Amino acid sequence: MRVIKIYNQLRRDCFCDVVCEECGNLEKITRAYDDRNYWDNVIPHRKCSACSKSTLDLGIPFIHIETKYAEHELI
Repeated sequence: MRVIKIYNQLRRDCFCDVVCEECGNLEKITRAYDDRNYWDNVIPHRKCSACSKSTLDLGIPFIHIETKYAEHELI
């Protein structure tokens, strides 16, 4: 799944829209968390609800997403 939009961010909690690279299915994630672990590990492992494929299953390198706040910042 590839992130196409991040919105409604309050501190590190946010919503995001993702699209499947295989079938083009669009999903809204209402419980996203803006940190390195979420963008680097959770999203690439997330399976599409339509075709059950993930970015890692397809062998596609995932796109690096910057966090709004640095890891060391307390917010």
